[in-house]
Amino acid sequence: MGLWRLVRGMDLKRMRKTAREVARTAHRPTPVIFCDMVWCGLHYQAGYLDYSLFHFWELNGAQRATVLTRGKNNRYVAALNSRKEWNTFDVKPEFLTRFAPYVGRKWLDLANASPEQFQALGQELGRFIVKPRDGTHGDGVEILRADQVEDWSALLARLKENGQTLMEEVILQHPDLNAIWPGSINTLRIVSLLKDGKAHVVASYLRVGNSDRPVDNFNGGGMVVPVDKQTGVIQCAARDKAGDLYERHPATGVKFQGYQLPLWSDILQLVQNAAQVVPTVRYVAWDVAVTPDGPVLVEGNQYPGHDIYGLPGQNPSKIGMLPTLESIVPLSSL
Repeated sequence: MGLWRLVRGMDLKRMRKTAREVARTAHRPTPVIFCDMVWCGLHYQAGYLDYSLFHFWELNGAQRATVLTRGKNNRYVAALNSRKEWNTFDVKPEFLTRFAPYVGRKWLDLANASPEQFQALGQELGRFIVKPRDGTHGDGVEILRADQVEDWSALLARLKENGQTLMEEVILQHPDLNAIWPGSINTLRIVSLLKDGKAHVVASYLRVGNSDRPVDNFNGGGMVVPVDKQTGVIQCAARDKAGDLYERHPATGVKFQGYQLPLWSDILQLVQNAAQVVPTVRYVAWDVAVTPDGPVLVEGNQYPGHDIYGLPGQNPSKIGMLPTLESIVPLSSL
């Protein structure tokens, strides 16, 4: 990619703003940081947000080459995930239908439901979640109670107007995960790469809520912490989007490092099974909840994010996730 083409594709105003912010943190002149950002875009396919998030100014060339940047992540998605199947993952009712054996809960597509159907399931469940059928970052997620609904028709109309057209049974969380934080379902983000019929787990992280919102998303006020792929043991302190590290959950006091997550072999088997359902989408980030009866799928992401892997404060080696991916599918082969 030529320099002029690269620069044309950048939001220069935001890039300059990010360069100024990084320069204050790195104690270096802004022009030096800005030029280094452009260099990293050319040589490592790193956006300016990658540069800031992964502290590129602290990495040498060999370390930078191991970071799974946005550009390299996009190459994996484009090569391994058939666009014909993207809606299977993007549209939640389609996902819940296709992966029905693994979701473990009742749900209703409110876009096509009558007030009577809505009321019947709502009263059966007692508590239920509503959310957009194609939302991200936990936006639009609410927990509602049937005994507080006065007019089911009016509520259904409001939800449709807001785009909150997916209704789901509330997942009952395993006590070991509830102990960490009971204010949300704390899901595992497990990334798999399918090759020759086997799903290789390339990353596993626990996402934990830390706000008054009933979500655990990293981009929605939550925290992330790496989990050992073989054992299910949390490896270090948790981290939020602001870069703050937490040895213990600030509300419950539970220590993260060394905490054994439950039913780990069952979780890995679930991912192995789910990865076979749509074999033309080979690179998937699965969100898994753990109930007292076993793990269930919350959703699958055919465009796995790259922004939680190997973050500063959680990655003392400063080696990124790219070598793990390349050991299975080399980037040069795409």
